[in-house]
Amino acid sequence: MPDQKVDVFISGAGPVGLLLSYELLRLGISTHIIDAADKASPAFPMLGRASTLYPRTLEMLDQLDLYDDMAQVGLVGRRSVTFKEGKRVGGRGWTKVVEGLTDTFFDFSLNIRLKYSEDILRRRNTELGGTVHAPVRLVDMVLDENAEDEWKVTATCADFAGETHRVRAKYVVGCDGGSSAVRKLAGIPFEGEDKEDHWVRIDGKVKTNMPDSRVGFGSIESKTHGNVLWVALDHGATRIGYALSPALFAKYGRKMSQEDAVKEAKAAMAPFEVEFETVDWHTVYGVKQHVAARLQDRERILLAGDAAHTHSSGSAQGMNTGTHDAVSLGWRLAGVLNGWYKPGVLASYSTERKVAADTLIANDRMISALISGHKHGQFRDRGEDTNTLLSEFLGSAAGFTTGLGIEYEPSSLNDVEGSLSASVRPGQRAPDVLLRKNGLPHPLRLNQVTKNSGKFQGLVFTGDVPKTRPVLKSMRTQFNKHAPRLQHAVSFVTIVRGHDIAFEEYLGVEPFGNAYWDMDHSAHTRYGTSPESGDIIVLRPDGIVGFIASLDKFGAVVEYLERHVVPRGVGRPGINGVNGHVGELINLDENNLYYQQAKVQAREQGLPEGTESGAISAH
Repeated sequence: MPDQKVDVFISGAGPVGLLLSYELLRLGISTHIIDAADKASPAFPMLGRASTLYPRTLEMLDQLDLYDDMAQVGLVGRRSVTFKEGKRVGGRGWTKVVEGLTDTFFDFSLNIRLKYSEDILRRRNTELGGTVHAPVRLVDMVLDENAEDEWKVTATCADFAGETHRVRAKYVVGCDGGSSAVRKLAGIPFEGEDKEDHWVRIDGKVKTNMPDSRVGFGSIESKTHGNVLWVALDHGATRIGYALSPALFAKYGRKMSQEDAVKEAKAAMAPFEVEFETVDWHTVYGVKQHVAARLQDRERILLAGDAAHTHSSGSAQGMNTGTHDAVSLGWRLAGVLNGWYKPGVLASYSTERKVAADTLIANDRMISALISGHKHGQFRDRGEDTNTLLSEFLGSAAGFTTGLGIEYEPSSLNDVEGSLSASVRPGQRAPDVLLRKNGLPHPLRLNQVTKNSGKFQGLVFTGDVPKTRPVLKSMRTQFNKHAPRLQHAVSFVTIVRGHDIAFEEYLGVEPFGNAYWDMDHSAHTRYGTSPESGDIIVLRPDGIVGFIASLDKFGAVVEYLERHVVPRGVGRPGINGVNGHVGELINLDENNLYYQQAKVQAREQGLPEGTESGAISAH
């Protein structure tokens, strides 16, 4: 088989690899994704694993048009119960996490097992022309930094018959788990430790006399099996998770049978009765906590998900953190390949997500120890029992756990120093708020009009229009001057304080992008926008606040954007040769599904740029 050429080679077709591939394909980037297991095969066994998606993850999936598919399958969990010796205990366990589900319209978790989320992501990749090559392993990887072309990385793959083929890629991303072949072949250290704690997870349909067994989550404070996990799952199933004491692990080991896993699950749930009608899956695993020394190597090799960090399932962070990685990486990688963004934008991925991974591991060390019944760190000398301490720590870490409180450090992308002070800060997630279309009585969410298109989004909060109309007119002059050079990578939305019958008539100028009414001023209030001066709040493509300025400082907004965006007709072309001329209009077909599929196919076949334009004529 001749060498294949592709923009991005992805090792690992779990949720992180599939999500990243989906993001890239949407933005016209070709991918080649492999996995050692053919999980699409009907013969592949049921896998439980990742099961809980938190609010920030759901917001991200919603902005990528994936939430609706997931919601058709998943179970909504808004509550949690905790029991000790058969009696309800208030304010303990998962309740502390549930209490943190605020300031979002996704004020719940969605419980959906890995098999079903992967099936959805695989199908959505297929719709965009993507293919998972499986069962295929990565056996070698060579980066030639002196290569004359941009396909600098050569990946050698082997199927299980021993046949090999090579893929030449501009970038390689390891999404291939804790034993990542990409990480190992790149020589990136995986720092951390394997703990002596061992846990069991078992999924199935059960009957129980435990009250509120389908509300979402439960905790059983057991004297023999640690802090026992109870999760109501999709398809009427339930997950029970418990710790194996050293004595129990010595008895069963890692090869614990299904029969023994069921027996100990029943013991862990005492005094409640549990009867398994079916068992879908069970596993025994040792707690491991590792983080990669870096998430980007020699510019062209990147890591995401468990390839970058491994931890326990104690706070259900695996797929959530992996989703954050994929969403954080996708827009950067596509933007650099498309010539939209400067190389420093991609380099910032490793910096930001490495800090998040370090926080994740630090939290997991504490949570996993307390679940297993050990006091750790600042709690080592505390007199309370480990269940009480676990509840305290879960409460303090709830913002990180749910993703709603994650805040990236100040940087060129998260320009705190240069920004106007407001209720939100650069580096924080942009809150979702309600807006109204002109004439319609029902509201819609800001996130519905700021989908993840790979572009920066400029939110123009008008303030009190009778007071800000002169500065809006001045801003329109500046906007007309600069927007043509940036519109390939930046879009705008105007949020008009109050309501009237027509946007341009009320504003006195043409709106900046699509306009929406903030009828009750709640959007302005949530973002801390002054009625006197209005604001421009720039969102990164992943929905993180990047920069804030008053309406009369549009020049500062342009300066911020040009630190990251390659203006049309300025600077070197992107890796994929995409660049334009000053003032040219954006390709009107760029968001057309058939155009993007044709663009990927043309690139894979080595056809000239623009060949894809004829591919949409039949559609």
